[in-house]
Amino acid sequence: MFTYFTKIKKIGRELRRNQKGAILFQVALSATVLIGILGIGVDLGRAYLYRAQLSGALDAAALAGAKSFHSLTRDAEIQAFFDSNFDSSLMGGQVQELDIREVDTATKTLEVSTSGTVNTVFMRLFGFDTVSIAADAETTSKQTGLQLVMVLDNTGSMREYAGGTRKIDALKTSAKAMVNNLFGDDATNDKLEIAIVPYVTTVNIGHLLDSSYIDTSSMPASYTYDANNLSKWNGCVEARHTNSDLTAADAYDVRVEHEGEDWVPFLWRPHYDNVYNLPDLNGPEGAVWPAPDYQREGGSGENDNSDAGPNINCPTPVLDFTSTKADLTTYIDSLYYSYNRGGTIANIGMIWGWRMLHTGSPFFNDVAYDDDKMVKAVVLMTDGENKMVSSGKKHPFYDSQNKYNDNNDAWDDDGDGKCPQCATAMYDDDDEDYGIYRMYDGDYSGYGIRDEGRLDGATSQNDAKLAINKRLAYVCSAMKGMGITVYTITFGDNAATTELKNLYEGCATDSGKYFHAPSSTDLDGAFEAIANDLADLRLSK
Repeated sequence: MFTYFTKIKKIGRELRRNQKGAILFQVALSATVLIGILGIGVDLGRAYLYRAQLSGALDAAALAGAKSFHSLTRDAEIQAFFDSNFDSSLMGGQVQELDIREVDTATKTLEVSTSGTVNTVFMRLFGFDTVSIAADAETTSKQTGLQLVMVLDNTGSMREYAGGTRKIDALKTSAKAMVNNLFGDDATNDKLEIAIVPYVTTVNIGHLLDSSYIDTSSMPASYTYDANNLSKWNGCVEARHTNSDLTAADAYDVRVEHEGEDWVPFLWRPHYDNVYNLPDLNGPEGAVWPAPDYQREGGSGENDNSDAGPNINCPTPVLDFTSTKADLTTYIDSLYYSYNRGGTIANIGMIWGWRMLHTGSPFFNDVAYDDDKMVKAVVLMTDGENKMVSSGKKHPFYDSQNKYNDNNDAWDDDGDGKCPQCATAMYDDDDEDYGIYRMYDGDYSGYGIRDEGRLDGATSQNDAKLAINKRLAYVCSAMKGMGITVYTITFGDNAATTELKNLYEGCATDSGKYFHAPSSTDLDGAFEAIANDLADLRLSK
């Protein structure tokens, strides 16, 4: 730089001795200054562009790090995320390793900063080879809370495999990962409340319902029972009265409020007489009915769900809202697929998920829909199409009187003491094994037996599917209209039909909140993406 300006001064002295060169000198000097100014502008513009890209990469890295605030590998993850999203050699630049600082552990506030240089093009003519730059970003968790309901398919098909993993096990792994993602290293979080609603063709909600909402007056006395043998109602309920016109006042099955009629206990046919001992809300014992003299479960299974009545196909009881991570992960571990009966009725699961969030009856959630400090959301997952299975109204293992016939010593539709479909027709008094004698009059669901046509008169599987799909779409639309954010997942080969995928995509708040997961790995990714979306972090500057 010294040599350059020395030469300029020398030329200036020579020009001053020559009057004719004075003007030329002034023009040359002005041009030099102008070129220098323009060059500085170009180089500073390049530095500004470099810094803008650097700031964007810092913001993203800080945001990623805030999601794992307490992780031992947090800083390494932030640096790796930054390195993968920013090319520091751009424009010949260089940046220092990130400086990561915890500003406030209570609000999970992180500050990430760095500094570096960018090579110049024109300014180097004046001895300035680089321009210094610096940038920083700060992230903090939003103070907005979250109420989330996970509505999870626990039907019998969840015993099947997807990608080498049993589907119920894949669901447990993915759901627990989402819980861990949302809680991070926190054991509890008073701004995070999660409930879980397992569904099959019904939902096990009785332990949360006030007893005044349960109808025990209409149980038919169709069968003969041993009044000294008692069996407890597990807590599942039927859907309430329905109407093919879902906007009708008496379409109670798609109404979120308790109105019009109570919920009837779900009890696999035959129903029970002499209902008594219904407890108050959260009482220590369930309602008790006399148990029928019929099938006793023989052998052992892979879970604790029986294929015998009265609670066949009644899933795990709903988990009420909790802000404790261990409560959720322990509960998820307890989930099991229900005995493969009845079908899949997702709208019943979804409407109960909504009722958990609803500010009115039956649960009176105390968080308003328009509370700007709380987000309400639902995740609905299924592994197959909606359907109502029917095994027919009659079975050869009971007699024409619909009860065990002591004279015949057999369950026999013909009443002659013989079973046409089994080698041994006689009841063994010594063995007391009812293993081959089954007493039911069709696969029972939250809408009763399909052959009864309670659901829009549907008696065929296809008509029942269409009726269920119509109700699911209606409930989803109503929930979204109340401001609830809806995520949906279809899982496995059985859920890969275009019809089902379109239904669930339409149910979601938008197409970005619908996920199809062919395998257990894809299911992990779906729940992770939902957790990340629900994390809802913001950059504070």
